[in-house]
Amino acid sequence: MSSDRVDNQFKEHLAVFLESSQPIILDKWLAIVRLSPDDPYYKEVIKNGKRTVELISRYIRNPDENWIQKLTNKIAKERINANVNIGEFVANINSGRSVVISVLKESSFDRKELSTALEIINNYFNAYLYHSVTEYTKLKDSIIQDKNKFIQEMHSDRLTILGQLGASFAHEFRNPLTSIKGFLKLLEDDYEESNKVRKHYFEILNGEMKNLEEKVSQFLFLSKMRAIDDKPLSINLSGLLRYTIEIVYPRLLESKIEVETSIEPDIPLFGVEEQIKQVILNIMINSIEELSDSRPKNRKIIMKAKENLGRIVIEITNNGRQIPSHIVESIFEPFISTKKLGTGLGLSVCKQIIEKHEGVISVRTNRKETTFVIELPIMVDKGVKEA
Repeated sequence: MSSDRVDNQFKEHLAVFLESSQPIILDKWLAIVRLSPDDPYYKEVIKNGKRTVELISRYIRNPDENWIQKLTNKIAKERINANVNIGEFVANINSGRSVVISVLKESSFDRKELSTALEIINNYFNAYLYHSVTEYTKLKDSIIQDKNKFIQEMHSDRLTILGQLGASFAHEFRNPLTSIKGFLKLLEDDYEESNKVRKHYFEILNGEMKNLEEKVSQFLFLSKMRAIDDKPLSINLSGLLRYTIEIVYPRLLESKIEVETSIEPDIPLFGVEEQIKQVILNIMINSIEELSDSRPKNRKIIMKAKENLGRIVIEITNNGRQIPSHIVESIFEPFISTKKLGTGLGLSVCKQIIEKHEGVISVRTNRKETTFVIELPIMVDKGVKEA
């Protein structure tokens, strides 16, 4: 009998043996592999292990590495998506090698056959490792390059962003200044009119000046400049929330918006009252503007506030349009706005204020309603004993 024929018979015998041993090999490998049940590809890993053993038998009959490469490309992508490092990836492959070798050593092959079998198995796993690491590294490099490209694009777009900010800044300031100049002219022309008329003009002027101050405050807070009187104090949050509704009541009435409230009484908070008020007012005004622009009738805002397990939860809901999916994830970042001429600073400032108070702010949105959720700790002044 020729040597080639003997070799082919042995290879077929070895391939059949490994095919029949697949369940044992898989069970032993799963017992030692580094694999968490929380792995997003948990079931796929088991399928891949089974497929790996199947490919050994195919490789024994025909040592074509294309089949190996196809499988390892799939596995490398899954391991990267599962955020598994390359060390763990390689360790799991070598665990498979060790299990196959241990099963072979427990077989009835003689020493010569076993030596040949081990050489084939090691060649297989060497090719398996090479293609796995090559694909894993290539994918990782691609991710790093994409991140670097993103950073470079962000830098190159910096001047564009500054230009957009300047345009928005000019728009925000131009309208109040135009009003101020116009009413100053009216004051000059109507100087001889009654005090009542002049008082009305001054009220408008003061309102516009306050509007300017709020815009400046947003820019300053965004740059993390603290005000001189930025001192936290004990606050009755329930009263503050009801007061903000009173402040915007004329706009609610004008826009025909119904307001529902569910506010627990006397919710305690230790913080900076003006800053918390700024956050609530900003969200309320955004809700009013959204409803005024998008919903012709049945306009509604719902404000809820309660204590829950040592946390304060505030929810402000409006039944306006859904926030677009490409905006919602970054809506609290600077320069992100759903308004055509908005600066996108309001919600960014809100986020900084809430985080400064050791809280979190989030948004959920669907076709029926949008809800801003604020969670704050029931902060207590350490210098004042709790009642």
